[in-house]
Parts: sequence; C-alpha cells; structure tokens
Amino acid sequence: MNIHPGAEPLTDAEKAVVGFLDDWGPGRWPHMRECYDRWMTDDVSWENTGSPATKGKAAAMQFLTTLHDTLEMEYCTAELLSLASRGNVVLTERVDRVHGADGSVLIEIPIMGTFLVEDGKIARYADYNADSPIKQRFPRHQH
Repeated sequence: MNIHPGAEPLTDAEKAVVGFLDDWGPGRWPHMRECYDRWMTDDVSWENTGSPATKGKAAAMQFLTTLHDTLEMEYCTAELLSLASRGNVVLTERVDRVHGADGSVLIEIPIMGTFLVEDGKIARYADYNADSPIKQRFPRHQH
C-alpha cells in the first residue's frame, strides 16, 4: 500500500483502518471477501455513494460479491493520501484501484472515507466519491 508522507497511522483506530485497506490486495478472489470478513464487525454499516447502504456483515459480503461480479473485480488496492482521526472515527483521503484477474487497473476512484472502529474492527464504513469512473468503465453497472 502506498502511504503518502504525513498519512502514516499513529493511533490504534488508524492502524486498524490502514490494516484493512492494506489487506485488500493483491490477492485472488475470494481474498477480498476473507479480508472483509476478518476486519468488519458482525453488525457493520457500509455505505457507498450511489449504492444502497448495507447493514450487517452478510449484506456487506453480498454487496462485495456483486461488485466482484459486475465490475470484474479481482481485488483492490488503496493509495492513502491523507489520514485524520478523533477517537475511534478515522477519515481517509485515498485513491482506490480496482484490479482485474490479470492485475491490470480497471478503474481508479478518488475517495473520501469515514470509518468507525470498535475493538480493532470496522463498525461503520462510508465512502464518498463521484461514481463517474465506474459508470465510464462499466456503463451497465447498477449500484
């Protein structure tokens, strides 16, 4: 994972978020499902711009599988530009890259993310981004 200077994790909550992002890949599917299962609480709330919010790990895993199927996503990587936190709330400015089975980058998405960390796991995960990179690459994709 590429972490820009000044974005190094310092607190336990920041380290959990960076650990989660770093664990995304590279790796073969279902590596990302295993990563999400490992890092998310059972009652996690996951929100993405333009997509319905999910509540609970089972719903999050189903949404992740939908992303895998519709975006041809094998794994993702994150480039961390900025990191800030107060208590257990962590904010990230990053560029997420969706990779295909051959490792090529299919989409780059600039994102602002908010995470709530409880006992070292992600309890709330919300990403805010323009969905235009996804729609340009996959015009038939429905969130």
